[in-house]
Amino acid sequence: MATLAARQSRSRPDAMHGNAMIWGAASLGLLLLLWFAVTSGSALIAPRLLPSPATLAERFATLAVTPFGGNNLLGHAAASVERWALGVLAAIAVGLPLGVMFAWLPPFRAALMPVFELLRYIPPFAWVPIAILWFGASTLTQALVVFIAAFPACVINTQLGVSQVDKVLVQAARTLGAGSWMTLRHVVLPVAARDAFTGIRIAVSNGWMALVGAELVVGKVGLGFLISQGQANDSVATVFVGIIAIGLLGVLIDSGVRWLQRVVLPWSQ
Repeated sequence: MATLAARQSRSRPDAMHGNAMIWGAASLGLLLLLWFAVTSGSALIAPRLLPSPATLAERFATLAVTPFGGNNLLGHAAASVERWALGVLAAIAVGLPLGVMFAWLPPFRAALMPVFELLRYIPPFAWVPIAILWFGASTLTQALVVFIAAFPACVINTQLGVSQVDKVLVQAARTLGAGSWMTLRHVVLPVAARDAFTGIRIAVSNGWMALVGAELVVGKVGLGFLISQGQANDSVATVFVGIIAIGLLGVLIDSGVRWLQRVVLPWSQ
């Protein structure tokens, strides 16, 4: 009976996951049918406002091999991912330790939290003029905007995870002779890791959206720049190709982060 119950408990999440995939595929299929109906079937919406699925697929194929705005679609996507990765990795490298120190060291938090609170409410795009003055219209400028957008989520969620660790666990570790560093490393951080990964997921999303905005303003290559060039050339299909590519890459990046969490933190599932 116990074995049967265990099998049923394992199969239940699998069934729910399968149902979610079916519903997701059905909703996407319905969206495509509606899109086709209003653009190709009945032409309710003019092509210059919304291209048909066939037109968009043709434009995707063209941009995949033909340079537009100095690069093809893959080149623009690679440039965007590179800048995003630089900014997000820097935000993670700085934000996670800072969040731990905010939660674990009250004097440190008292000294620096007001500065952090002031800076985190400044929109990332407000830093674009300063970044241009410092670094010009370069990769570093756009990576800095990504860093500013991603950094607060890493700090806040890590601090939250550390501060919410059960005090009984901390006291038990110290009763058994563990020092502050050992308690932090072996008790607090493993428990807080799930919240830290939640912060990373938010940082990834915030950084990706901020990057596209920065590329629209100062980019010379990238998906945001591709969109702006499509608008300048009155090519609505190019604009939609850029938008869809941004969405697809965002989904892939988020899926990669969730996969990494399952690998690194199997106990958090």
